[in-house]
Amino acid sequence: MKAFDFSDDFIPFLFALILLSLAIASNSMVVAAVRKKRFLRSTTNYLLVNLAVADIVNAIFLPFMLIQRYVRFEKGILADFLCKFFIYYHVPVTASIVSTLTLVVLSVERYHAIVKPMRTVGIRLRKDTVKYAIVAVWISAIILTLPLYISGYYDTTTKICLHNSDKTFQQVFVYSFNFIVTFLPFIIITFCYFQIVRELYFKNKVAPQNIAAQQDALNKRKIVKLSISVTTAFVLCFFPLAITISLTTLDSSRFPRKYSQTASVLYFAQTIINPFLYAFQSTNFRRAFKLILSCRQ
Repeated sequence: MKAFDFSDDFIPFLFALILLSLAIASNSMVVAAVRKKRFLRSTTNYLLVNLAVADIVNAIFLPFMLIQRYVRFEKGILADFLCKFFIYYHVPVTASIVSTLTLVVLSVERYHAIVKPMRTVGIRLRKDTVKYAIVAVWISAIILTLPLYISGYYDTTTKICLHNSDKTFQQVFVYSFNFIVTFLPFIIITFCYFQIVRELYFKNKVAPQNIAAQQDALNKRKIVKLSISVTTAFVLCFFPLAITISLTTLDSSRFPRKYSQTASVLYFAQTIINPFLYAFQSTNFRRAFKLILSCRQ
């Protein structure tokens, strides 16, 4: 066991502890709000709950990733198991893919509801079917990251967790992986929201003539604004890490470590952003949070 050096390690651990506490507390409030408040139970909000769960998982495993800086293992089944499932980045990657795929589902669901409302009635998500989409998202994320869990092991020479594969395979895997789980979803999401914004703001349509229709149009715009804000925050926080991983896989010696550290901090900081976006942009979430904090039903 390596001695704890407060001069080098106190700030990272303090940051991780604060981030962990804020992420779990704020995202748990999102889950509790949708669970307890009937007026928040919608297809979109169920997907936002799935994002909150993924962020909680990310935050929980952040401290585990710091362990390998201080703990040294003897080679064995336990060391390999810990590398596969706890102290390497595999679970956070799975959670990140869950977030990405959930944002894709969210954008497609909004696209169907707003741009193609009549053509997609039979395939649109409903409150009673969204759970199947959420389960499919988690299963897909686990399958996509399965090679990481299989190849991860503890290297007794370097005293860190590594993958049992050659450099060429790692490069091919990382680039293919980033394209499938980062850039391709981004293209789909961009297309959907471009069409949605075009439909809501730029198409020449007759203005709604009754209050109910006006309120419906206003609600749709609010939901779209919130969805775009959440997606933008995720992209800004996640893309730097995805790009950094791609560059370091190509040639880690030419890429300063401080950039990867900054990208990692930005990535984990994203776990606390969404609940504040909900509170800032959604009247219903803000109302639910106030009721929960005041211990009122």
